[in-house]
Amino acid sequence: METHHRVTFYGILKEKIASELSLNVSLKNVSEMRSYLEENYPILRNIPYLVAINRTISSLENPLTPSDDIAILPPFSGG
Repeated sequence: METHHRVTFYGILKEKIASELSLNVSLKNVSEMRSYLEENYPILRNIPYLVAINRTISSLENPLTPSDDIAILPPFSGG
């Protein structure tokens, strides 16, 4: 059974990948999602990033549900 996850990218990752992706795969936690993304978008292997689930920075063990708001956050610099 496939599950739909909506992932939003910010900063440089938005420019390099997309502003938003729809992942139609079953992913049980953030660790599985990171592995999936890094396999399909190798640029993510070279850029440190955080994953926020429902506007909260998550750990690798955080479970995922289809209704989650998933954000991929690269390093930000201010000025």
